[in-house]
Amino acid sequence: MPRSLRVTAVPHYLSLIRTGLGLTQEQLAGALGVSRHLVTKIEANQRVLPPAAGLIVAWLAQALPVPGPPVPAAPLLPAGLAPLQTRATAVAYEAEQLARRLARGQARAARAFDWLRAAPKLLATLPPEAERQRLWVAAVTAEAEGALEGEGSPAQHRLMAARLAGLRAEAAALAAYLAEAAGV
Repeated sequence: MPRSLRVTAVPHYLSLIRTGLGLTQEQLAGALGVSRHLVTKIEANQRVLPPAAGLIVAWLAQALPVPGPPVPAAPLLPAGLAPLQTRATAVAYEAEQLARRLARGQARAARAFDWLRAAPKLLATLPPEAERQRLWVAAVTAEAEGALEGEGSPAQHRLMAARLAGLRAEAAALAAYLAEAAGV
């Protein structure tokens, strides 16, 4: 059976002009004097542009930016720093809280794993008449198994560690932006 070929769609020239100029389909339609619906159909290669709009397309295309390196970000002004500082404070707090939760969860899991490794040895050495100690071992084992669920699970610890890494990366980026604004 022959394989089907997948053809990668090439963006329509109107789409390139629209995105290059930062226009919405509605705005481009207004410039061309057509409906947004027609622009959508043209970009999907389902309709063609009316010939009368050709001059406007050429006029718009002349304003397209020349391909090259990305434009550097606008400089940060002191008046615009408040949102960055607020977010940096919130991220630092959230990272600290998450680090504490993760450390507590990992310590709880380590204790649980230590117990689960020790319990079989303890049970193996109990005399047959030590029923109270068997029940105690079973109860502590159930607690240890419960500690490995929810926030105590190794999978949850990895999720928290990934989130913490993301928060730390965000904190570093925000610190760099604030340092840039301070002229450091």
